[in-house]
This record gives sequence, C-alpha cells and structure tokens, in this order.
Amino acid sequence: MNPIEVRDVSQTFTRNQEQKTVLDGVSFTIEPGEFVALCGANGSGKTTLINIILGLRNPQRGEVKLLGHAPQTPESKTRLGVMLQKVAVPKNLQVKELVDLLRSYYPDSLSTEEILNTVNLEGKHQDWASKLSGGEEQRLYFAIALAGNPDLLILDEPTRNLDPEGCATFWRQIKACREKGITILMVTNNKSDWEELSHLATRLITLADGRIAEEKRLNEVREKKKKPELRATVENQRVWLPFGKQVWAEGIQLLRDRGYLLGVFGFSFLVLLTAQLGKIGLLAFAALSLLIFSIERLGKRVAAERIEGWQKLLRVTPLSPKIYLAAKVVVAFVLLTVNLLLIFYIVALRIDLEESLFSWVRMFSSLLFGVIPFAILGLALGYLFKPKSVDSIIGLSLPVALLTCGLPIPYPADWVQDLVTFSPFYHYAQLAVWSGGLDAYDGQIVLHLLWLLWAGFMFGFLAIWAYERDRLLE
Repeated sequence: MNPIEVRDVSQTFTRNQEQKTVLDGVSFTIEPGEFVALCGANGSGKTTLINIILGLRNPQRGEVKLLGHAPQTPESKTRLGVMLQKVAVPKNLQVKELVDLLRSYYPDSLSTEEILNTVNLEGKHQDWASKLSGGEEQRLYFAIALAGNPDLLILDEPTRNLDPEGCATFWRQIKACREKGITILMVTNNKSDWEELSHLATRLITLADGRIAEEKRLNEVREKKKKPELRATVENQRVWLPFGKQVWAEGIQLLRDRGYLLGVFGFSFLVLLTAQLGKIGLLAFAALSLLIFSIERLGKRVAAERIEGWQKLLRVTPLSPKIYLAAKVVVAFVLLTVNLLLIFYIVALRIDLEESLFSWVRMFSSLLFGVIPFAILGLALGYLFKPKSVDSIIGLSLPVALLTCGLPIPYPADWVQDLVTFSPFYHYAQLAVWSGGLDAYDGQIVLHLLWLLWAGFMFGFLAIWAYERDRLLE
C-alpha cells in the first residue's frame, strides 16, 4: 500500500466571475519510506493540493488515496501526522492537556511525555497552548503531528517562524523520523531548507501553474520498518476514549471561562423580576433563558472554532465529526441543566409556589428536552455564519420568539395568527404551558411534541448540510 496516490487531480476556482485553473491533471505516487519535498511559487497550487490530499477539499476531477483510504474518512488519518498553516488551538487548554486530547484520537499514540520531550517542550506542560511564542507554537504543532505515532507525515511550511536553533532541532527530529522509516511529504519555499533537503529528501516535486513542472530523484529510499498490528481492544478505544476526552476538554474550557459562567448564572437571578407573575412568569423566563444559551453556546463556539482554525486541525485527525459535535451538545446540555436547576432553586426560595414534586419534575423535563431542537439549530448557525453574525441572529431571535410563542398579540390579519402556529417557538411555549397546567394550554400535546421532533430533524439536516458546505469550502 502506497501512503499517497494522486491520480489526474484537477481543480478550478471561480473568482471575480473568472475561472482559474489551480491544478491541472496532477498525478504522482509516494511510496513507503520516501521523503518528498513539494515546492513551487506562491499560487502554484501547493496548498490546494495538500487540502485535497487531506480530504479538506474534494477535487473537481481525479482521485486521491491516503494510506489506502478515501481522504475524507477517519480511517485514512489513524497513521497520519499533519502540520498545517493557519490553524489555532483552544485558548483555555494547557500544552499537556492539548497533547493528551490529540493523542486520544489515535489507536497507537505515543505518550505525552515522549511527544513533548521530542520537540523540546518538556518544560512547558502547564503553559497555555495559545500563548506560546512563535517558535514554541511551531514546535507544538509538530508535537501534535507526532502524537499518533504516524507512518506518514505531511508538513506544510514547518520551519516557518523558527529561529536557527529551532530549525536545527526540527531537522534533528526529521532525521530521527527518517531513521524510523516514516514517510514524509513536506511543503516548503524556505531557501534555508534546501541544504538539509538535498541530503535527506528522496524526491523533489515542483509545481508550476497547477502542473508538475519538475520531478527530480535526490537520494535513496530508506526501508520502511513494519509496525506491529494493533490489538482489537485499541480499535474500541477509538470511539469511547476520544469521546470521553472531548467531553472533558469541552467541560474544562467552559469551567475556565469564568466571565461567561458568571453571565449565564447571573442572568438566572433575573427570574426574581417575574415573582408577581407566579408560575407563568417562571416558565416564560426559564424557557427564554434556555433558548438564549442553547443557541448562543453552540452557535458561537462552533463559529469561533471554524474561523480560528481549530476545526481544520481536528479534521486532519481520526476524530469523527459526530464525536466532536456530540461532546459539544453534552456539555451544553449539562450547562442548561445546571442553569435550569438554579432558576428553580431561586424560585423555590423566593417565590411561593405550592407545587408537587411531580409537577416540578414535569416542568423541568419539558423545558429542558423541549429546547433540544433549538440547540441543534445553534450548531447549524455556527457552521453557516461567523461569530458576530451569530450574535446578531440570536438578538433577532428573541423578538421573533416573543411574537410567535402564542402571546395574546393583536395581529394585523388572521392569516398571520395562523402562521404563528407553524413556529417551533409556539410549540415549545405550549409544551411549557402544558407542563405547568396553565389555562393557555390548547390540549394538543401530542401535536406539539411531534412538531418539535420534526423541527429537530429539520434543524439536524440543516446542520449536516451546513457542516458539509463548510468542509467543502476549506
């Protein structure tokens, strides 16, 4: 099996109503143990080709195999290490925590200590990963590339931002990788790399105007050392261990964002302003609070991680998008649960509501589970818009929710009132009214549950479409 096979790949972009061919029938194969340097001037198609090889973009024509699999599949990434440009790491994770998280995605990863020692970051365990210097940041990205004990390394301008000492350390590490027989594809325009490449690289491929302009053999291929087969138990870890680690990472980042938590839980105390309205005030405030934070938490987080480049880094690992999204939903659901418990606790202490335990449980569960479709909508918005746009949409959603939740508002025409019944906000409001046993309940609980279920499916399809659209635009 060849680590990389590129067959007749072509890609054309449309810019300013003009078509530009970036890749035109590119074909090559990288064999096990090779070290291939990919060169070319800016605009020659190097970055586009790397994105296609990694499955970050689909070619308009041609086919790519990455470690024997289609590059869009997680299976193609289990023995792959990648160092990209223009990516970012989470702000609230330390270096050791980040490496622990990334290595959990792989079935046969190196230990965290071994990874950090290899790239000379052994004294940086407790440092924030997002606040390293330029050279340290490059070493961290190389550490991430080595985390999965790869058979294949793809390195995009790895010596960028490195000082002479950092470059010397990098090339020592590359020589160690060559001794192990690791296959390497390295993209570079750094002239200081040429001397090392002339001694280490087996082949030089130069792109020009989207085609292979030159292909030169430099050195002999080192024999690839065969790694032992993975145990079946390791395969099972690829589902449960990454999910657990991902939930932990999302949770620890949330706990460290004290300003955000203070805003969320501080908002809960505003329920006291509804004291004179009794149960209907409690239900209205709780529903509004859950709507705001379910859409905002998921929408803004996903949008921010898209723009910053964290999602791009995750997409070149074996982590399934389902695990990534499921972890976000779980942590958001826990946040909403705690928020709702706090609201109910404040009400129980300050507002005299004589309700049975069953009534409290019914209101709690109805409010919490009824907000799930809107949380899914938040995911979709995160993939469709930028963080500031998500903020604006959330701001607009509040008056829309109030106008379409079934309040006795004098609408200008009967058809407008009929249209309100199609709003998911209306059905969520009716679910809340039913849970509280209020007179405004219309007696159609099954219809409201089915409508919210349908809305959840529709928002889910929108989220999947938005995710695929975002992936293809990388």
